[in-house]
Amino acid sequence: MLRRILLIAITIFILISLSLSIYISLDMREWEVLDPEKLENLNQTSIIYDRDDVKVTDIHGIQNRINISIDEIPEHVKDAFITVEDLRFYNHKGIDIRRMLAALIANIRSGSYAQGASTIAQQVVRNSHLTLKKTMSRKLQEIYLALLLDRKYSKDWILQTYLNIIYFGKGAYGIETASNIYFDKSAKDLSIAEGCLLAGIPKNPSKYSPFAHIDAALNRKDLIIDLMAKHGTLSKEEAIKAKQEDIQFADEEKLNAADVQFGYFIDNVLDETKMHLDISDEELFSGGYRIYTTIDSNLQNIAEDILGNDDFFPKSPKSSKIPEIAVVAIHPKDGEILSLMGGRSYPKGERKVLNRATQSKRQPGSAIKPIIAFAPALEHFEYTTATILDDSPVDIGGYTPSNYGGRYRGLVTVREALAQSINTIAVKILYDIGIDNGIKFAENLGIPLDESDRHNLSIALGGFYEGVTPMQLARAYTCLADSGVYKELSSIRRIEDSHGKTIYEHRPIKRNAVTEETAFLINNMLQSAASWGTASALSDMELPIAAKTGTSQLPNIQEFQNINGVKDAWVVVYNPDIVLCIWMGFDKTTNKDFLPSDAVGGSYTTKIAKEILSRGFKDIKLSGFIRPKHIVETELDAKSLRDWGILSLANPLTPGEYIYREFFTLSTVPTNTTTYWTIPDAPEDFKVYLEGLTAPMLRFTSSSSPSLYEIHRIDRNTNIDIIVDEIITNSKEPVIWFDSTAKSQGIYSYYIIASHPELASQKDPIKGNSTKVINITIPEFN
Repeated sequence: MLRRILLIAITIFILISLSLSIYISLDMREWEVLDPEKLENLNQTSIIYDRDDVKVTDIHGIQNRINISIDEIPEHVKDAFITVEDLRFYNHKGIDIRRMLAALIANIRSGSYAQGASTIAQQVVRNSHLTLKKTMSRKLQEIYLALLLDRKYSKDWILQTYLNIIYFGKGAYGIETASNIYFDKSAKDLSIAEGCLLAGIPKNPSKYSPFAHIDAALNRKDLIIDLMAKHGTLSKEEAIKAKQEDIQFADEEKLNAADVQFGYFIDNVLDETKMHLDISDEELFSGGYRIYTTIDSNLQNIAEDILGNDDFFPKSPKSSKIPEIAVVAIHPKDGEILSLMGGRSYPKGERKVLNRATQSKRQPGSAIKPIIAFAPALEHFEYTTATILDDSPVDIGGYTPSNYGGRYRGLVTVREALAQSINTIAVKILYDIGIDNGIKFAENLGIPLDESDRHNLSIALGGFYEGVTPMQLARAYTCLADSGVYKELSSIRRIEDSHGKTIYEHRPIKRNAVTEETAFLINNMLQSAASWGTASALSDMELPIAAKTGTSQLPNIQEFQNINGVKDAWVVVYNPDIVLCIWMGFDKTTNKDFLPSDAVGGSYTTKIAKEILSRGFKDIKLSGFIRPKHIVETELDAKSLRDWGILSLANPLTPGEYIYREFFTLSTVPTNTTTYWTIPDAPEDFKVYLEGLTAPMLRFTSSSSPSLYEIHRIDRNTNIDIIVDEIITNSKEPVIWFDSTAKSQGIYSYYIIASHPELASQKDPIKGNSTKVINITIPEFN
């Protein structure tokens, strides 16, 4: 078997070699040439601008680089890098054919691209001349340039260039800067253990940086020491001593790297730039680019000032620690990111830190309800904002969600359910429309869900297997804010090269993901949430805004038993001009570090959103939500709706305080009119009896419900007409009434006026018709 694999590998290598020869002969005129200036990494400052074309910051290729001569680097440090990166560095001509074959065989065995075979020379030309894009053309150019490099320069010069050009994390380019940052010493003073630790970082700086993952860094250091002992560059005794060395790291808080203004936003810009231009970190920092971003410097400064103020934050009841936060502000029309905060403050002296706004996936709580349940119900299943649902305990296959505070409201409208964020209703809606339909709708708005979520009704309440980032949630709400138009978000408007030529311009690709009618109805209901619902802390703002809060509870595991607190708090506040999404919580929630029970989505996060918007838009008039032409506002009868659970149009008799205005699409406008506010007809079977009785008996049948019957009596001796009684009935049953006040030998006339009990009690009462008048004479009592 091994012989067969080796034969296949050799055959493939011969074919690649022939292809390389042919490719080089045909296409090499368009390839990069070996440029000494690029190898020397001459600095070309790149500049970043805000949305008003005001300069924000410079980024430099050598901003955090100190070049060092190969003669100053200890032999054991050079040996460490050569051992782990290019064992036959001094023996090959720029490419290692043996290593290529070995990697090829390993990859054939594994059936994947498991191993690479790049030499130090290849890494030098890749980082200085080429992109990181994995294409045949790029790989062949890399091999070609590595051969030229090895022919033109000495091995020591190539190794020196490599050690000065590679990235070590924490903003450190080159071994001298890395040594200063991690050990507070020059590279010439590095011990064997320190040199091996640094040699392990470039493979994956985010994984092997000791300031990020100390265990992974130390394990890789020991691996390199073992390799050096195996290949004879360290003795067994030196290896044992090096592995036992107690490495003293520099104080991370005292790093000498310069602070970066708007660090979280700038990190996102740099990542986007590399993606759009397909360039390396090295080229980005030294390419002389002019990057015109979308950042609103004023709004970003306001956000940073507020987030740096402890007064806006709760503390964990146990540890008294202040939680972290992420803030994303978007301009909905074009998806431009106005402000971005991936934490309370950007760590001093660091680069490329954890950006919670773009990297931390958290359970969104109720903030997901409009996206995964309510919007698809309106869009595809004929729900309306006034659809009546029963807020009561529910058990669906053993899943028994409860409402916040254990409160159940009975019959409620969809608007009330969303504004008050009622859990049972959200679950009932998702169950009714189908989990798959809710997930499909959410995914169409850029919300990622796991396969396990497809069988879990708790996703209606944000109980995701993985969760969402604040940026992903903001993107979904951006679609709603822009009348249902979905687009990817961007922190860059355009990029120019060092000569001023535009080489990238952001043109958002838009698609209609939600109908404008559904978007309007969701937005309008969430305006209610901001007015009198869960986000009512915003109710006194003089801005047209919608809002949705969200809270995720502590895990139901032993660690959190008998602990009263919450895990995540969210709020999204938005209108057609801005979407502001805020998350608050601890990076790692423990029984010591958690949010207090009052830190729900409607409290601290909402107050921070209010402060940001109040300051940021103090003198700016924001747009309101525009009603689509196929949305109509209809007057409903609130009495029928709330007492009977019947959706009916108001009629001309409906009192003003009972008129409930609601929005509908043309196809869902109710057609039936309320029967509650009607004037009942006078009873047709009205009779007065006396036979065998000493007092008149009146008998009639109620014609409708509810009804008020005024019983009138006229004394024929005086012609005085008085109301002797009022009877209210809510059923169509016979009514019998005795006139016990009638006098002996009296002559009376009786009649009845029917009316609606509530309409008759108004300031200007509305009454119905009268029955016929029936006369009766009462004999002398014995």
